[in-house]
Amino acid sequence: MLTVPTPIIRSPEIAASVVICTHRRPGLLDACLGSLIGQRVPGDAGTVTHEILVIDNSTLAEGRPVAEGWQAAFDRQGVPLRYILEEQPGVGFARNRGVAEAAGALIAFIDDDERACDGWLERLLDPFHRLGDAVDIVAGEVEPDFGELSRPAWLADDLLHFFSCRWGWDSDSRFLHEKEWFGEGNCAFRKRLLNGRSFPTDLGRKGDGLLSNEGVVFLELRAAGAATYYVPSATVSHFIHPERLSRRWVMRRMFYNGVSDRLTQRRYGMAEQRWDFNVNLAKLADLDVESLEGEGLRAVIRLYYQLGYASASGMN
Repeated sequence: MLTVPTPIIRSPEIAASVVICTHRRPGLLDACLGSLIGQRVPGDAGTVTHEILVIDNSTLAEGRPVAEGWQAAFDRQGVPLRYILEEQPGVGFARNRGVAEAAGALIAFIDDDERACDGWLERLLDPFHRLGDAVDIVAGEVEPDFGELSRPAWLADDLLHFFSCRWGWDSDSRFLHEKEWFGEGNCAFRKRLLNGRSFPTDLGRKGDGLLSNEGVVFLELRAAGAATYYVPSATVSHFIHPERLSRRWVMRRMFYNGVSDRLTQRRYGMAEQRWDFNVNLAKLADLDVESLEGEGLRAVIRLYYQLGYASASGMN
């Protein structure tokens, strides 16, 4: 009697882990997960896949029912989706948990208030496959999404960086130069790069706070020789929250950027900046910032950054 061998069915290799750090924004998380349906990694779809990790940084666990609601849809595509609760508050803790939990050799970050455009993941990961070990980090582009609101007339293109949008380094893919930066919300990197390193947990967002710079770990890596490649077609759209569409919010954001930069420089022994300026705080408080335009607006934005930077001198 002829015995037919039982075929061996192998599960596809998880080539990449897509990490979404979320905090109390279930509606936006739902839209983000919806945009990841149909995304794929480069290579043979029968042998490689990716996983989705939802890192919920809220003890209320608002993201759990959202993740569970998408589970079946991702399962049908052979893409594992895991929900993980990280109770220590702060995006640094959430990013570190995502890196620790990731099964893929490549990790891609997308924020909960972003939506992946068509072909995002394949384009973001393609340089790793096409250029091999010449690439360590890949950065994509971020387009603003104003939802049902119109873009304010005062919000010029060069101010979009304050909303983590429109890096605009080039129209073609290429390696980034030393002074060209990117956002943590749309990037990918080799997991092994973070062996012995982590995102700082005293920097970056905690709840509604505006501290930033948890991505300084990427500056460390680049200073140590990690090559970063820019792919403008690997695009996500970033929802601009309505309460942020005011000049006053931009001033607050820049104040805390100044705080974050000085704390970062102190942490890593970088040269600190010095400015000579006198500010009448009473007059500054009375200034109608919502009426500012053009260079006057930019001047006050720079001033708020400098005030934040100066105020960090007494912080630990």
